[in-house]
Amino acid sequence: MAFQRLMEQGRGINNAGTMFGVEKLPTDNQIRNVLDEVDPAHLQPVFRDTFAYLQQREVVESFRSFANTLLVAIDGTGYFYSEKIHCQFCTVARHRNGRVSYSHNALLPAVVTPEHSQVIPLEPEYILPQEGHKRQDCELVAAQRWINSMGPRYGPLAITLLGDALYAVQPLIELVVRQEMDYLFVAKPSAHKHLYEELESIHALGEIDELTRTRWTGRRHETLTYRYLNDVTLTSNPDSVTVNWVELTITAEGGKVVRHAFVTNHLITPENVEDLVAAGRCRWKIENEEINTLKTKGYHFEHNFGHGKQHLSESLLSLNILAFLFHTVLELLDEQCSHLRKRLPRRDTFFQHIATLTQYLCFASWQSLLRFMIRGLQEGPRPPPDPSEIIH
Repeated sequence: MAFQRLMEQGRGINNAGTMFGVEKLPTDNQIRNVLDEVDPAHLQPVFRDTFAYLQQREVVESFRSFANTLLVAIDGTGYFYSEKIHCQFCTVARHRNGRVSYSHNALLPAVVTPEHSQVIPLEPEYILPQEGHKRQDCELVAAQRWINSMGPRYGPLAITLLGDALYAVQPLIELVVRQEMDYLFVAKPSAHKHLYEELESIHALGEIDELTRTRWTGRRHETLTYRYLNDVTLTSNPDSVTVNWVELTITAEGGKVVRHAFVTNHLITPENVEDLVAAGRCRWKIENEEINTLKTKGYHFEHNFGHGKQHLSESLLSLNILAFLFHTVLELLDEQCSHLRKRLPRRDTFFQHIATLTQYLCFASWQSLLRFMIRGLQEGPRPPPDPSEIIH
């Protein structure tokens, strides 16, 4: 914004105006003051309308995978931490050495699929102190709120929720089923002791189904062993839910062993077990393709743009996620953006090019900027820029 103010002072125009229709450049403080009073819930319709647009363009259908469902991965992450700055909505941690730390965290859901490198972010749920509750909010309770509020909207679309072992508990599983969704959650011996005791007993009777495959990774041979069992109790309680369990053991030539295990309400068969596990492992995309991208690829997810006293940090984060969503939409549906992203695959590099160009040149429109960048990156003789695209 500072560079656009300098451009406005020197030329009477700026890129915020020509490219995005901003009539008057706001100051950073004004942006913070305005957004501090805005409940991030007011931004939810933007997520909804963008998702509806992707449905109209049949992008959402292209994300369908296992059992023709949409895989929605959910995971919590932190985006603010301080031992000094805090507000009434901070999560407070009192450490053994006497230190007190303050943080903000959020649950970030996204549609993922093994077939796409992109993800589609959905409405976040913020982990905040809840009115009428003495205990601090947590990721699991935030997930229950998100499922309750978004289930009626997304449930009819045939959703399979993906999550780590934190979510594989009876109250959440029952909630997911009531909202007419499916689930595929990580299972661990340390978190699900009764389940694994039952599996050990059943294994001793030889009643766990098994399927073995081999594959060449391009570097080494691996043996993939799938074990699965339908209708096993999750807990020792008399009213325990029953789940279907599957485990993949990957054994490399050198002897290295990696295991992945899940519980689900999808019936597991020899025909679908491999695709089911691939869907479960797709959960990592929310870490790699969304959270890691937001934190390390130019979005400055964990930077304190302003903490505020009411909703500032949540509203700024919602806008950050919306920016990520809009960039994904452009990458999927805009030919020029898609071309540039292939030439500049790192998002932070793409942003750096835009920032540098818009500091020195004023473009007539967003499309003018993209055409200028495409010409600059193309191989061979480059035609001169169209004089109508750059405002001197």
